[in-house]
Formats: sequence, C-alpha cells, structure tokens
Amino acid sequence: MTDDCKKIIRDGVLLAGASFSRAVFSGPRNETMFVKVVVRSVEIKGVRQVQFSYLDKEKDITKNYSNDEVAASLDELLDLPFRNIRVETSNGDLDVHISKKGRHSVTRSRSAGNAAVVDLSHDRKKQRILDSSAPFLQAVGITTSDSKIKASMNDKFRQINEFVRLMAETNVLKEFAGKPVRVVDFGCGNAHLTFATCHYLNNILGLEAHICGIDVKANLLAKHREHAKALGWDRLTFQQAEIAEFQPDYVPDIVMALHACDTATDDALAFAIRRGAKIVLCAPCCQHELQSQLAQTGMPSQLEAISRFGILRERMGDILTDTFRATILRIDGYRTDVVQFVSSEHTAKNLMIRAVKTASQNDMRTSEEYRALKAFWNTTPYLEHLLRDAGFSLESGGSSGDVFLQRTI
Repeated sequence: MTDDCKKIIRDGVLLAGASFSRAVFSGPRNETMFVKVVVRSVEIKGVRQVQFSYLDKEKDITKNYSNDEVAASLDELLDLPFRNIRVETSNGDLDVHISKKGRHSVTRSRSAGNAAVVDLSHDRKKQRILDSSAPFLQAVGITTSDSKIKASMNDKFRQINEFVRLMAETNVLKEFAGKPVRVVDFGCGNAHLTFATCHYLNNILGLEAHICGIDVKANLLAKHREHAKALGWDRLTFQQAEIAEFQPDYVPDIVMALHACDTATDDALAFAIRRGAKIVLCAPCCQHELQSQLAQTGMPSQLEAISRFGILRERMGDILTDTFRATILRIDGYRTDVVQFVSSEHTAKNLMIRAVKTASQNDMRTSEEYRALKAFWNTTPYLEHLLRDAGFSLESGGSSGDVFLQRTI
C-alpha cells in the first residue's frame, strides 16, 4: 500500500473525530494472522475509545485504545496486506480497494440528509431472525457446541440472517400457509443457506416446506444428507445434478441460486421462469458470457472511455448482465428489485435479484426498455437464448416493436 493510500485511510479514521463509526479491513492478500480486522468507536465507562477486533479463523481478539494510542495501532494495521478497507463515518463512507499489483482505488460516498448518529455502545444488541441456539448451525459448522458463533463464521451468520430477512420481505410467504411449499436451491454448495431456509420456513413460520439442494459435488451432498438425517429433517433433500438437467415432477414455489457462477445463474432463472416459480432469490456471481460479447462488439461510442479501464469495463458488464436478467423477469410478470445482499465489507459480489410473480405478463413499457437496451449494446443476453430453446419467445412484435415473452410450443 502506498503512503498516499495509508494517509487517506489514517485521515478517515483519526481526523474524523466524533463522526468516526468504524473501519473494516478484509480480504487478506496472502496468509496473514487475521482474516479481518474491525476498528470502531466505543464508549466505556463514559470515556470514548477506539476498539480493534482482530479475527482469525478460530477466535476474535479485542483491544481498546485511548485516542493517544490509536495512531500507532492503526499504522501497524495498515502494514498488513488487506485488499479491501472501508471507513464509515456519520458524514459519509470511504472504500479502498487494493489490486494484486498494489494499485489502489478510492470511492467516497456522502450520507444523504442529516448526518447519522454514531452508536458508541460497547455491546450492541443485534436484531436477528435466526438465533445462534438453532441446532442446525452447529451441524453445519457455524456455532460451537455451546451455541457460540465461531469467529471465522461471523460473516456467514450475518449472511444467512440477511438472506432470511430478504426472503421475509417479499411479504408473500403467508400465502403458503396450509399447503406444501416446494423450494429448490441451485448450486447449494456448503448448504448454509439451504439449511437456514429449511429451519426458517418449517420451524419458525410453521410451514410445510420441502427443500431440495442441487449441486454437482457428490461428497458435499453426502455430508449434507447426514446432517439432515441427524437433525431429523426429512423435508430437506439433496440431489446431484446440473441445473439444466434437473427436472422435478412438481412446480417449485421458491427458486434460490446464490453465487451460482457465470451462466449457472441464467440456468436457474430460466428454470424459474419456465416453471412459474412464485419467488426467485438470485445472487449472481461472475458474468463472463456477456463480457465476451462486449469484447467482440465493443462499447457504444458514447461509452468508449470506459473500455480503457479494465475494472470499469468488467463492472459495466456485470451491471448490464444483471439489468437484462431483472428486466426479463419483469417482462414475465415478476415484481423485481435488485438489492444489496450483504455489505461490501464481506464480499464484492453483494447484489441480489429478488422477484415475486404477480402477473402473467408485465406492461409494454418494460418490453420496450428491453428492446432498446439490446439495440444500444448490440448484445443478446444468455438468458434469452435459454428461454428460446425452452420454447419461449422474446421477439419484437406489433407496430410498436414491443417485446413479449410467451410460449411458442
């Protein structure tokens, strides 16, 4: 990290004074002592101090420093090789990303409206939907035998709580009361969210929810089946399959795809649209397919300046891919929004496409937006190809040139 970059961060922490809330150092670039360090303002016995929490893979070491001691401890921290640093104050936030070659990018954001009040409470109470005493958390390795969250799993515990909250916010789960609910989780991986969904729907909401986790890794699925059996969860099953090959004999109510890589996200969305799933929760990962198209067709002339910067070109491709996905869902009658899944301090891939089926088709204005977007970028999203292959049409039609989505076979 350059001296200039260090000064930016030091000023953000030390010079912010009473407006400083916290700073998060994450993403170690190599094997370091810590996986994350959190620095925040606290008030202990009426005295303002700065707290450093050092998290390794097994424990959390917390130290409190007076204002006179902060500078030296912060300088030591800045010498550690972290990729991502976020400084939060009541007046705005500062995000620093350091590349593999040591180059840094800085993004500043101002707070909207009145400055937020900094919470100085030493022990902050967190309002969470899932309690750490839930037995499944120990089974999947998030908590210890005495229901304490493992230091290395704090981020994961926050993630699954945030996911459950976003699912609850759809405000349609109550419609499933009194009938079986079918849930499919594509690319379930370690299945933390799969188990959490099963627990939330069945044990907290009291629904009859049947969840099937889909993945290609047989060893992981065998372990998940053992955990489900030990918990006595016969409504939780796992199946080894590619997304495109999965053909259940039921209509899924909820389709999940969290960080399914590249076109696997589109496979999951195509499955949800073809089957008419009521709720779709999708956190896209890498979006290489459209990136390749943009590399061949080039940026529109108005945006050529973006192509000069690799990271901006990549982010533009990611944004465009997810815009196409969300718009296609809207065309098919889904109330769709794109929300922040987890804070950027935990992962750069922190967006979720959340959709609820409300109608058979959307208004023609959305169709026109889609047509114009395709024409401007001279690209065709992979999801459209998948839907065409499945017998759906996303074509211009009528005198207005609107786009419609319907079965053609």
